[in-house]
Amino acid sequence: MKKLFLSLVAAIVAATATFAQSSLVATLSHEGGVQIFHGQTAYSQAMEAAGHGDIITLSSGRFNATNIKKGVTVRGAGFEADSVQRTFPTIISGDFTISLEESVTSSLTIEGIYHAGTIYVEKYLKEATFLKSSFSKIRFGNTIVSDLQIIHCQINQSVLFSNNSTANIINSYVTQPTNGSSNSNLEFTNCVITGSSYIPNNSYIYDLYNSVFNNCIIYSNGSEYPYCMILSPTNNVYYCIGYQGESANETSNIFQNMTNSSNIVVPNITSIFKNGTFYELTEDAKSKYLGADGTEVGIYGGDLPYSPTVLSPQITKCQVAKKTTADGKLSVDIEVKAAE
Repeated sequence: MKKLFLSLVAAIVAATATFAQSSLVATLSHEGGVQIFHGQTAYSQAMEAAGHGDIITLSSGRFNATNIKKGVTVRGAGFEADSVQRTFPTIISGDFTISLEESVTSSLTIEGIYHAGTIYVEKYLKEATFLKSSFSKIRFGNTIVSDLQIIHCQINQSVLFSNNSTANIINSYVTQPTNGSSNSNLEFTNCVITGSSYIPNNSYIYDLYNSVFNNCIIYSNGSEYPYCMILSPTNNVYYCIGYQGESANETSNIFQNMTNSSNIVVPNITSIFKNGTFYELTEDAKSKYLGADGTEVGIYGGDLPYSPTVLSPQITKCQVAKKTTADGKLSVDIEVKAAE
């Protein structure tokens, strides 16, 4: 890690000195060497040059999307802007496809990006990790998905898992999860799961089978048609909070098919969240609604409380002097931020 980080620092310093503060930089770490690409196509150029197992590090800014056909690690600067820390998101613009062959042994990791389009996943996806990223739509199609990890992510419109999926979704916000088959095995832990608010009269979770929900908050986020969601009896639900609708057409209990008594239905789900926060519980709710491990339900509970801050060190400031001193030295001022 130290060697890789020092290589990254050296690469960015070199890029800054050479290219007059180019705002879009993709750094490729390949077999101990470093390549640097610039501009909106920098990401696609780095992907083209990459091999399985390589690491592509993206600066903040907007990059053109590129299809992923290699088992690589793609690291962005995060999916949120932070004026205090002076960080900005890495945005991938445009739809793209993830298409890995069965023979690929290197795992795919995507961390710290913001993507508002659709991701199409084809062929095989083994032991991949989606981490601290914001996605809009993910479509797995007929992909063979095994041991997928989705951690500290936001899926803001929908995610359609394939018929043969095994996945763990941990401390994440997920809208409209669907697997459409009892052949999938999905486990949601400390998640906030909502129905779709953009389909009138259909704000519910549907076609979701054989899944496990632990310490989650599950409810409809529809405003015009906030109908209560009802989970299939093929699912197993433990220590979760659900929304009980208040009007005549919302009287169904989201957990009506469940036999586990650890689940709780509340009449007003929004009252348990602090105003102006991303699904943080009020102080009263934190102590009142606890998961099986004794911590609060939802994304801020459990062993991995939600945080959008990326794990890899990020260079938030890099100033290089315009010229060397008389004795041949170059002054460099670097500021680095990393998750605690």
